[in-house]
Amino acid sequence: MEEEYFCPICNEEMFISQSEASCIYCGIKAKEDYVCGKGHYICEKCRIANPKELIFNTCKISKEKNPLKLAILLMKHPGVSMHGLEHHYIVGCTFLAVLKNLGIFNVSPEDFDKVVARAARIPYGACGSWGACGAAISAGIAFSVASKANMLSKNERSNALTIVSKALMEIAKLNGPRCCKASVFLTLIKALKFINELYKLNCDVNENYICEFSKRNKDCLKERCPFYGK
Repeated sequence: MEEEYFCPICNEEMFISQSEASCIYCGIKAKEDYVCGKGHYICEKCRIANPKELIFNTCKISKEKNPLKLAILLMKHPGVSMHGLEHHYIVGCTFLAVLKNLGIFNVSPEDFDKVVARAARIPYGACGSWGACGAAISAGIAFSVASKANMLSKNERSNALTIVSKALMEIAKLNGPRCCKASVFLTLIKALKFINELYKLNCDVNENYICEFSKRNKDCLKERCPFYGK
């Protein structure tokens, strides 16, 4: 009996196919080997990529204008753990991609390299040992890179600090063991809200998102988390 495979994106059963499709991560067109009923296809390169490679390659080419949607897609990849350093890269790269896709800043492929390099310096567990969550810091990194901010900048530096501080305040309110998923959600929601206010935009911030990862988290806050759903 042939083994069954299920789509990591929607959990529908996958079946063998020989038609051509675009990878949902890198966008490259290729002949499918397995595809689900909703048409989700992951190419071999993305299937075996490590989290850092996957995040970098996906965000660099993405046209998505909602960072939370892009982050959720990345977090559904089997190679992305429940908690881990990759969540710093997810926030930094998804937020940078959206700043580019909304036309707020001119962002180059090299800017994604800068975000990843800076985020890589944040240790795992910084939320406990540094008093600042790596997800929140990474949103500030993305804005700093996109706006070319430095320690002598005026508005750019202030805006980057504001994004980080708003995200940290929301993360602190959870008052429980770390949850990298919740930290990503809260950071990107607060960052996009701030961008909406700053640039007079009306982007959907997905505040009512219901977490799809809670069953994987043994430390889940359940009803105490704003994203928890049965």
